[in-house]
Amino acid sequence: MKTTNELKEIRLTKQEKTYSYLNSYHYNWFKAIDLNLLNSDGFTNYFLRIKKNEPAVFEEIQEKVLNTTITAFQQELAKTDSFVLLTATWANGLLPEKAIAAMQDFNHYLTNYTLQKDPLIGINQMNADFNQVLMQHLPKVRRQDLRLIYRLLSLKDVSVDEQQKELAVLNEPTRNRTIALLSLFKNL
Repeated sequence: MKTTNELKEIRLTKQEKTYSYLNSYHYNWFKAIDLNLLNSDGFTNYFLRIKKNEPAVFEEIQEKVLNTTITAFQQELAKTDSFVLLTATWANGLLPEKAIAAMQDFNHYLTNYTLQKDPLIGINQMNADFNQVLMQHLPKVRRQDLRLIYRLLSLKDVSVDEQQKELAVLNEPTRNRTIALLSLFKNL
């Protein structure tokens, strides 16, 4: 994983101002996910089991989550798009070698996170729990954002033809958003 000195070098310049990754909400989100999800059993003990049994896989998941926040920072993604990409990345870590199965595990996790058994309520409750330790809060997730997370996971490992079939049924703004985030997601 990148050192703090390497992270200090990640900067974004726009309108003659320079912004540091370490001072961004992206880095705060990474630290919250790393400390409270990946390295804790407060939300799920799944990642701790990976850390114990397969440390190399765990480090790869951790690195991907970090790289996702760096990419979102450098690409100047909107908060919701940054969150969608970040969530899809750690959710893919539930089963790194098979994104479709990871999507099913993620859905199961969200439905069982709250008593209501609704994944949207589950992810928003999880964010509310994260937000207790964050200064810059994770956004409220809309149903379309949750569907996009599922779509990213389901399209990650499929052929181009299957992707085109899935994308063809979407309206243009949704298709464009999916294509943009899918290309970033595949390159992490």
